[in-house]
Amino acid sequence: MLTAIARRELQLQLRDGRLVVTVLLMLALIGAAVAVGWREHNEGERERQLFAERSYAQWLTQPPKHPHRAAAFGLYVAKPESPLAIFESGLRPHAGRTLWLEAHAQTAFSYAPADDDLAATVLPGERSGAALLQLLGGLVALVLGALAISRERETGVLRQILAQRVSPLRWAAGKYLGLVATLAIALVPLAVVVIAALVAITSPTERGDVAARALAGLFGNAAYLLAMLAIGMSVAMIARSSRAALIVALALWVAGSLLAPRIAAHLAVTLAPTPDAIAYRQAIGAEFASGYDGVPGWSEQLRQLEADTLVEHGVPSLDDLPIGYSGLRMKLMTAWTDQVSDRHYARLRAIYESQEHIRMAAAVLAPAIAARAYSHGMAGMDWSHYQHFSSAAETYRRDFNLVMNELIVHGTRGQAWEMDAGPEDWALVEPFHYDPPDARFALRQVQLPAAILIGWLALAWLLLALTARKLRP
Repeated sequence: MLTAIARRELQLQLRDGRLVVTVLLMLALIGAAVAVGWREHNEGERERQLFAERSYAQWLTQPPKHPHRAAAFGLYVAKPESPLAIFESGLRPHAGRTLWLEAHAQTAFSYAPADDDLAATVLPGERSGAALLQLLGGLVALVLGALAISRERETGVLRQILAQRVSPLRWAAGKYLGLVATLAIALVPLAVVVIAALVAITSPTERGDVAARALAGLFGNAAYLLAMLAIGMSVAMIARSSRAALIVALALWVAGSLLAPRIAAHLAVTLAPTPDAIAYRQAIGAEFASGYDGVPGWSEQLRQLEADTLVEHGVPSLDDLPIGYSGLRMKLMTAWTDQVSDRHYARLRAIYESQEHIRMAAAVLAPAIAARAYSHGMAGMDWSHYQHFSSAAETYRRDFNLVMNELIVHGTRGQAWEMDAGPEDWALVEPFHYDPPDARFALRQVQLPAAILIGWLALAWLLLALTARKLRP
C-alpha cells in the first residue's frame, strides 16, 4: 500500500509540466552558479600560487637592510581554498584571502572579492550553488508539499481514499515518500555532477577528505529540504484550500529564508557589537604602555630587561655587552606586543562567538540559518576555517620575527643598532606552508547547526504525523 501510494504520487508529479519547468529552471540557475564557482576557484588558485611564489621571491631578493626593517617590510600569504568552494562560497566574497605578515601586529584578512564586485554588495543574498539550492530548493519543497495535498482535497480524491478506510497516516507517508522520490530524481544528478567536478579538480591525496565533506554537506542539505517538504504537507493538511496553503507556504519561506537570516545578523551585531579598528588598536596601545593585572607596562619591563642583562653578562654598562642589546629589546617588545594582542584578540574572538550563538539561537526558529552555517562549515568556508588559517599564519609571523630579532642580537654589539642583513639571512625564513584541517575538524565545528537541522527534521515529521491523524477531506 505504501509503495503504491508513493509510486502514484511520483507519476502525478512527473506528469505535471509546471513542476518539470520549475525544477529545470532551478537546476539551470544552480548549474550556472557552479560553473561560475568552478571558474573563480581555478583562477583564484592560480593567482594564489603565483602570488605566494612572487611574494616569497620578493622577500628573498630584497636588498641588504636592517633585519627589523625587513620584518616591517613583511610577507604576504594567501589562504588556499577548498575545492568545495565551487559549490559553496561561504564567507569568501566578504572575508578576503590575503594576510600581510609584518613585525608589529596581527593583521586582518584583506582583498575581499566583494570590494571589487559591485554585484556582491548590491544584490541580496549569496550566489553560490549551495545558497541557491537552499533558497530555491526550500521554496520548491514547501510549495510541492502544500499543493500535493490540496490537489487531492479539491479534486475529491482525498474523500474517496478516506472512504475506503485507508489510514490517513499511511496515505500521508506514501505521499511524502513519492514527493521525496520526485526531489531525488531532480537533485541526485546535480549531486553527481558536483561531486564529479570536485574529483576533477582535487589532488589524489585530498580526494578522500573532500568526498567526506561533500557527502556530509549533501546530507545536511537533504535534511533541510526534507523538513521543508514535511512542513509544506502539514500546512496543506490544516488549510482548507490550495490558495490558503500556498499563501502560508510562501509566507513561511519569506520569513524563514529571506527575513530571518538578515534579522539574525542584525541582532548579532547589535547585541554583541565589535569595536572599530581605531578603538581596538588604541586599547592595545594603552595596555602595552600601562600593563594589566599586575603585569608592568613597557617602560617598567624595559628597565627590568636592562638590569637583568647587565647582571647576566657581568658588565657595567650596556655598551660593554658582547651581544646586541637592541636585539634583546626588540625580542622583548615583540613578545610583549604579542602577549597584549593575544588578550585583545581573545576578547574579539569571544565577541564573534557570541554573535554566532545569537545566530544559532535564531536558527531554532529558522532552519535556513542552520542550513547555511552547516554548509559553510562542511565546505571549509566558515569563520572557524578562516581562523585556523589565520592562527597558522600568525605562528609563522612570530617565527620569522624571532629570526630577524636574533639576527640583531648576534649581528651587533652593545647598544649599536645599525647593521645590514643580506640574502643568506632572508633565506633563513622558509616559505609559508599551510595544512588545512580535515573533515573531522569541520564536523566538530558544525555540531550545533547539525543538531538544529536534525531537530527540525524530527519536528517536521512529528508535525506531519499529527496533522495526518486529524486529516479531513
